[in-house]
Amino acid sequence: MIHLKKISINQLICLVILTQVGVSVLSIPYAESRRAGYDSWMSILVGGIFAQIAIIVIYQLGKRYPDQSLQQYIFSILGKPLGSLMNLLFALYCAQSSIMVVTSYSDVLNRWVLFQTPFFVIVGISLIVSAYVASSTLRSIATITQSILNMFLICFVIILVSGMGKGDWRHFMPIGSHGIGSIIKDSVPAFWAYAGYELLLYVFPFVKCNKKKDIFIAMSIANGVTTLFYLLITTLVMYNFSESQLNTITEPMVYILRKFRWPVVQSLDILFMTIWLSVTTVTAYVYLFLSARYFAFVRIKEIRKHSFLVWIVALICFTVGIWFSDRQSLFKFSEYHNKATMIMIALVPTIFLLISYVREKVARE
Repeated sequence: MIHLKKISINQLICLVILTQVGVSVLSIPYAESRRAGYDSWMSILVGGIFAQIAIIVIYQLGKRYPDQSLQQYIFSILGKPLGSLMNLLFALYCAQSSIMVVTSYSDVLNRWVLFQTPFFVIVGISLIVSAYVASSTLRSIATITQSILNMFLICFVIILVSGMGKGDWRHFMPIGSHGIGSIIKDSVPAFWAYAGYELLLYVFPFVKCNKKKDIFIAMSIANGVTTLFYLLITTLVMYNFSESQLNTITEPMVYILRKFRWPVVQSLDILFMTIWLSVTTVTAYVYLFLSARYFAFVRIKEIRKHSFLVWIVALICFTVGIWFSDRQSLFKFSEYHNKATMIMIALVPTIFLLISYVREKVARE
């Protein structure tokens, strides 16, 4: 069995936080400042609110089927043919998310650290490590993630210390000058950065708690921590750069780390990206795990070869991922993935919840 033990509330919080943060830490607030400029910190907050609304929807959906994961109760909502199709689509989406994380960070490492290393080697090593962890039980994955949380905290300190150098707090004035419309529009790419909470669609019945409300509180805490973390990065980046610089620097956090001088470490940016690799690996192996679990229920009856499915998905991810060594192809793939994210983690769960309410009402009548 893939579930030997349930995970704790603390493990759920760690899983969600580290699945959410991923690669976005290096590019925020580049994508979120296209229209909002120095008001992009408000776009980050609005994106966090949208993510919280999506969490409420997923939580309400899970409460209706407390003893089953989405892979199982989707057949009760849609029936067998459509249920199998949706499991396949979720499996492909999770595999796509893993490809997106691995290739994006491999691209960053290839341009900033490992200049001479072939792109496919970085992608291959990342996927091998991710697949090895994803082959484990959910409890084992959660335990490993708790250990990696220490790496996240180290990176948090590095970001905080390096970002408090020379800057100008007047960059934030006047607040709201770009208008509410621009802030809302830039909250959409901010919302994409919060992807990872859809993990709850699968783990809901496998969380050990006294009350189901504890799961919602844990998810809210995790999303709140991620929101504050993104807000911190956005604030530090805007403190250090002008709006014109933000429009041209795709990875502003790397530049902040590079210009910071610390007698103990010569290249703080390289140290940070090396440590942060472990954090992005969490996102990759969580999505590999989820993809395998969704594939396991494509045939309605569960396929009990989890490890085999994980390595098959990893092989597919590698085969597809090596085609994105070209940055233009990666950008196009990112745009497609963002649209898929909006549909799969926000729109689809909302539709499922509405259908379940309608089916219940019809059954009562």
